[in-house]
Amino acid sequence: MKTCDDALNSPTRQALASALKTALRTTPLNKVTVRQLTDAAGLRRQTFYYHFADVYDLAVWLFKSEIADHILSHASYAQWSDGFLEMLVYLQQHREQSFAVISSLKHDDLELFFYQQLRTMTAAIVAELDGDLPVKKDDREFIVQHYTLCVLGHLLHWLAREMRDDPYILVENIERILHGSVLRSLELFAAPQAR
Repeated sequence: MKTCDDALNSPTRQALASALKTALRTTPLNKVTVRQLTDAAGLRRQTFYYHFADVYDLAVWLFKSEIADHILSHASYAQWSDGFLEMLVYLQQHREQSFAVISSLKHDDLELFFYQQLRTMTAAIVAELDGDLPVKKDDREFIVQHYTLCVLGHLLHWLAREMRDDPYILVENIERILHGSVLRSLELFAAPQAR
């Protein structure tokens, strides 16, 4: 069986993902069938199983693909909060689907997925801001990890509270705290006494 890393944007996967999105407008995830999706996509059942183990596997792939797109399309200092906000709003707008997928993942897998996406975004921001600052590789890595974990903690807490907090206020508050502090952290680690 293929994994999520194989042919990520294949037309077949996209057709099945589109069929799933359409089905979820009227049907809860646990009621969606492979037959329903393959009929809607004009595919054979065997084709579905070549790409996905079951409907939940497709839902997880779709969830991860769309979430990663929201985050990574804004991986810059000026835009990171836009991508993070879009992701939170997406999760709220697709609440039932999101919680169905989240509950089907082990906590460690969910945390690792979000960590990897947020870390990629944070690393891009740090690289953009560090310029010619003489920051050691290990120190730079620590800064990336620190800010990734800060945002990840807020995200996981927001999910644990069933997305009750207003995402606009949450992102605005995180942005307010982080504004300027990433560059300040790089400057502190570049200072002679930090070496």
